[in-house]
Amino acid sequence: MDGVLQKVVSVIIAVVILFILPVYVAYEKKDDISYALALKITTDFVDNVNSKGYITSDMYNDFITKLAVTQNSYDIYMEHTSKKYNPVIYSYTDDLKTIRAKFDYNIYKEAYDNGQITISEGKNAGTYNNLVLAYDLSEKKYTEEQILGIVDSTDRTLTIDTNLDTYKSMDYRNIPAITSIYLPKNNTKVYTMNKGDEFNVIVKNKNTTMASVIYNLITLGVSGTNNTRIYVNYGGTIKAETYRDKAVLDDNTNYNQADSSTNETTSSLVNSYITNGLVLLLNGEYNNGTSHSNNVDVWKDLSGNNNNATLSGFDFNDESGWIFNGLHFTGKEYVALNNIDSSEMTIEVVAKFDTITDVDTPEQSVLSCINSGGAGIVFNQLNTSDVLKRGKFSFDVYTTNPEKSLSSVVSNVIVQSNKIYSVSGTVGKMDLEADGSGFAYETSAQLLGVNGEVDGVPFNSSYLKPATGSNFVIGGNPLAGTGANTSFKGTIYCIRIYDRALTEEEIKENYKIDKIKYGIE
Repeated sequence: MDGVLQKVVSVIIAVVILFILPVYVAYEKKDDISYALALKITTDFVDNVNSKGYITSDMYNDFITKLAVTQNSYDIYMEHTSKKYNPVIYSYTDDLKTIRAKFDYNIYKEAYDNGQITISEGKNAGTYNNLVLAYDLSEKKYTEEQILGIVDSTDRTLTIDTNLDTYKSMDYRNIPAITSIYLPKNNTKVYTMNKGDEFNVIVKNKNTTMASVIYNLITLGVSGTNNTRIYVNYGGTIKAETYRDKAVLDDNTNYNQADSSTNETTSSLVNSYITNGLVLLLNGEYNNGTSHSNNVDVWKDLSGNNNNATLSGFDFNDESGWIFNGLHFTGKEYVALNNIDSSEMTIEVVAKFDTITDVDTPEQSVLSCINSGGAGIVFNQLNTSDVLKRGKFSFDVYTTNPEKSLSSVVSNVIVQSNKIYSVSGTVGKMDLEADGSGFAYETSAQLLGVNGEVDGVPFNSSYLKPATGSNFVIGGNPLAGTGANTSFKGTIYCIRIYDRALTEEEIKENYKIDKIKYGIE
């Protein structure tokens, strides 16, 4: 009897080892692959949301569709943690060590300006001095149901173009529960988040996989009813608020097509700017000449001079490449232009900066041919060693003067991150024929314009041209031969180069076009 029992047990063990175990290993491997796919799909989705600052139904549906390739069903939990900073006023005791009371700044801001808050009645009646303005941080969590309720809603939605007066006149019942909800021109609902908020997604399989079935069979169910094989918990911090560009994309691409109602063409775009002396015009909306493409690595010149630019180091994704009619840099990319060799010039750029303090470099070269000579537009960050330039643009020109080799004009405008600027740097004799005077300045000038505010100095030296083999570079300084010292972190929308010096009036005329076209405030 014992021999028969031993044979039965041996047969069972053999079946398990030779047949069931290999099948289990195969299905477990399938679960491992499904987990790896789910992890990649989830991280891509979360990173995409964090880099854009919003969610649309297309983004979410694309996420669900991609998860379906694993042939599992999932429970999905999304959570948005919104951080609110509320201004408050603290009143301290005379020794400044103890807080006496806290007041809402929006209610008592006039009293704060006067340095004293007086409460005439109630248990808190009294006079409060030693006022300090501070912030209270509060958090509110929004669930997946609330998020999807917004992107799938059919009412209570503000359009992207709703102005303040219209908003104030709306019936409160028609105002969205979350006021930063936009309905762009392609009628896609958008759930928006603010920079610094947190977004988290949990993905958990709810079906019983074959590996779980076999495992429960082998162990006779001792593992219980926990059949979770795929569990992904991934989140991060919102890095941008791209919906504030007043254009939310078709989320299969990172380019926002121009409004179909516009009649603008490449020729009208060129002619809208000053054309006398224009040798290069790069515009993100028509980066491919007559249209836009997210994949082009040659930025076509619209001036008719065939000074096309070559992109280097771009990944062409949501971080590095074409985004919102502009070219986004992360500090490792650059764009090389043809050698525009002119002793008089005007260089103009429309750009937005991701950061105004970057530990990697104290300056961000925006548009430059500086290489043992040359000229360039530079943003000097808050951590630059030159105190007078901190947080400002400068237009730097190298001269042949041995006593002062670098001539700089520094703007008085303090630069802010995520704000669009139109910047012009010009050096040479000012051609005033456009004004009807018929003559030019006897002395050259060096001007710097930032959003229509123009500063300048006389330029009494000769321009020192850059080293042989140097090209103009967008997003860095050129190196002799090939390559560039990259530094720029932000978005370039437009580049213009002239082989003459524009006047102050002409700089302001070009800025007027930029202001309207790019919504510069």
